[in-house]
This record gives sequence, structure tokens and C-alpha cells, in this order.
Amino acid sequence: MKSGDIIELSIDSIAFGGAGVGRYFDPGVDPASGTGPSKGMAVFVEDTVPGDKLRVRIGSKKRNYAIGYAEEFLQKSPGRIEPRCKHFGTCGGCSLQYLPYEQQLRIKEQQVRDAMKRIGGFDEEVVVPIIGCKEPWFYRNKMEFSFSRTPGTEHEQGKLCLGLHVRRRHHDVTELEECFLQGSYIGEFVLRLRDFFRKMDADGRIVAGMKPVSLVVREGKRTGEILVNLIFENGEPDFLDGFVKEIQVQGFPKKSPVQKIAAIYFTNITNVKGSPKSVTEKLLWGENVIREELQMENGVRLKFEISPQAFFQPNTLQAELLYGEVLKAASLSEKEVVYDLYCGAGTIGIFCSHASKKVLGIEMNESAVKNARANADLNGINNIEFVWGDVGNILDGLTEQNSSERPDVIIVDPPRNGLDPKALDLTAQFSAGRIVYVSCNPTTLARDLQLFTKTGYKLLRVQPVDMFPHTYHIECVAVLNKDVT
Repeated sequence: MKSGDIIELSIDSIAFGGAGVGRYFDPGVDPASGTGPSKGMAVFVEDTVPGDKLRVRIGSKKRNYAIGYAEEFLQKSPGRIEPRCKHFGTCGGCSLQYLPYEQQLRIKEQQVRDAMKRIGGFDEEVVVPIIGCKEPWFYRNKMEFSFSRTPGTEHEQGKLCLGLHVRRRHHDVTELEECFLQGSYIGEFVLRLRDFFRKMDADGRIVAGMKPVSLVVREGKRTGEILVNLIFENGEPDFLDGFVKEIQVQGFPKKSPVQKIAAIYFTNITNVKGSPKSVTEKLLWGENVIREELQMENGVRLKFEISPQAFFQPNTLQAELLYGEVLKAASLSEKEVVYDLYCGAGTIGIFCSHASKKVLGIEMNESAVKNARANADLNGINNIEFVWGDVGNILDGLTEQNSSERPDVIIVDPPRNGLDPKALDLTAQFSAGRIVYVSCNPTTLARDLQLFTKTGYKLLRVQPVDMFPHTYHIECVAVLNKDVT
């Protein structure tokens, strides 16, 4: 098999990332023998699902796998359904809409099991059943819509577009008419603002050197408050008052659950070659923040203020379940000192504070730390402290202190690439009785869990949580105990 070949392939699984996977066997090799080349080569093909049979053109071939492209479907899986969104297949926002939600959940759970077994070397039974979304539509509280232009001529710029990125083409966008991820209102809202920006562009009010970047809409799912942020690069247009009026006068569609347009912002990113990149935010109208609430299992609602750049879990209702699983895994009794590493805006630490003696949050994003401190004050929490700095460096300093407040429980929620070796090693050195690992990448999670077991920890369970239906993304909560046997 080589690049350019056309092969027939049956898809039997979906890989983490969303591509279908089939096995190609060299002609004349008996697959039943179960050894050597008979195991076949994995071929990854986007837009395919288990049960599909098709002709595939090989695009590239590596030592252990190949990337293929669908040429002709010979038989489509009976499990396929009609995608709800008209933009599916072009827009890069969803990849699994052509599967029933129950099947999406089974696939995601199996992907976590496979990662634990293949990468971590664990018994896959350590993975417990996935927690799905009760409502897998209109769940996002934040979406970013990008600007682009159609191809222009030597003397004229192309037409201004606003929508979501075309899959695999970062510079192109889908002209959005509908979207079922944030709210029923969002398609109409973006379409109307796109027409406004096109008129401004046609009138010459987006001048040379000034680049429209994106339009961000943030929504408080439990409060109904909305924040709109228009982002440009290298310049401030002169139509910002008109932008504000366009939102205020027209408002949101009547079918929208939005109760209050709370804040309208403009952000200018100065990005000039030879000069440091800088970001300037300007409040055009309304309040500095919007407010959101997270409800705990005991019914208490925690309040959070969200500024334009602050991180907040994009699925509010599912975040409540996720943080509830973290609290359950931590198994706190109000006597423990908790370290919350990569704490972001402090949501996990604040969730755990009522059941802890003290919480120490560490985060390298300075604005996130400011948000975390404000959120703790907003909820009247005084047993939590947030420290700004590199997690590894802060931990290094803490290990040198003979502190009476060394951690009993450590919670980590690192980026997609997982814990860097220094942070992992220092985390293990504290010998906390329990480590709770929150991850959005089962492959790096499995790798890090396996490394923790080499330092005397035992993996108890991995709980997958579906935060983003119709996409390949999976969140997991893993819990490790210090093995004292």
C-alpha cells in the first residue's frame, strides 16, 4: 500500500479525534492467523463511522498507520442518522452529529477504555460508565465566530464573512445561518451582525491595516446575561457606537432565553512585527462582567463573575456534574488541605472549599488568578488562596518549606498535553493521600496516570464525562490513592 492507492475498507471504530478507523490487510494474508502483518494496518478516514464500507484513497502512509480519504461509499452504516445542522460536514464545530447521541457516548467511553489499556497498561474495567448530557443541544455558554474574506482581486478586497471555521481550513469560515450548540437565537443574531459589518466594510469604514478577527458571545445559562465582545487587530473602527446600537435596538430574537444584554466590549490586539503583542479591552456599554451560577448537589448556588478573557467551563450545567465528580473523588471531610493545580478562575477550588480546611490554587495566567480571587470574595469564601506563577516553580518552592499545611489531596486540571515532567514529579513528591486528575485528553491522561503509579500511587477509577456532545472531546476525572501496602 502506498500514497495514491485506492483500497476497500470496512470501518470498525472511531479514534479519539473523530476519524473512523479500519484495518487494511495485504492481499493473500490470512487475517485469522492473528500474527505479524495479519494484524493489518490502521487506516484513518474522516467522515466515516463503524459499519461503513467504502473505497478509500491513501493520502499518506506512516510505519504503523495511514491516512485515507473517502472516494466512494459501497455501504453506509445503518447506524447513521441525518445531521440536525445544515452546515454539518463543512463547519468544523461538530464531527459526530451523524450518530445518535447514545452511540456517541458508547464510542467516547470505549476510547477512554482503549487509552487506559493501550497507553497506561491498566485494566479497562477501571473506567466506569460515562456521564452524558441530559440536553445535548444548546449547551454552550460561549462561542467565538470568526471573520474572513472571500478571495479578492488586485485592487479590491474580497467580501467580508462571519461564521465558524471550515474544517481543516483555519482561514475560511462557513457563512453561518444556524447553530444548535449555544442557543436557538445565535444563527439569526450572527447573521444580522454580519450584514451590519458588511455594510460598514462597503462604506470603507474598515480601513487598510485594520483586521476584523472575531465576535465572541458569552451567555450565563443560569442568569440569562449576555456579553458580546468584538475583536479587531491593529486598529479601532469608527462605527463602534453603531455596533452597540445595532445590538441594543434589535436586541435578541424573541425565541431567545436571553434575559439581559449586560455588557458590550471591543478588544484591540496590537500585533505589529518587531513590537510586543498587546491586548486592550474597552467597555462600550453596560457592566464590566456578566454573572453565572453553578449549583452544587446540596442546592447551594455559587456565583461567578466572567470578564471577556476569563476562562469558564463552556458547558455550565455539565460543569456542575463534572465538579461534583471531582468533589466525590476528593472524598473530603473538612479536615484536608487541598492543592488545586492549574486552577484557572478557581471554580474547582471554590467547589471544594466548603468541605476542606484550606485550598491553595496555583495558576500561571495572571488574569485568571484575579478572577479566581474575585470569585472567592463574591461567595464569601475565606479559606482559599490563589497564587500566580508557573505550577512547577511554585511547587518546587513549596516542597522546600517545612509547612504544616502540606496537601492531603491534590487536584490537577492541566492543559491538553498533560502534566509536564517537573510538575508531575513534584506533585508525586508531596505524597498526598489522594490525587484527583481532571483531563480533556484521555491519551495524555493515561500516560500521566501510568507515571503516577510508578511513584507509589494506585489508580482507583476513571470517570468519563461528556462535556461537548456531537464533538470528539471527552473530559475525565481520575482518582489515585497513595498505595501504602
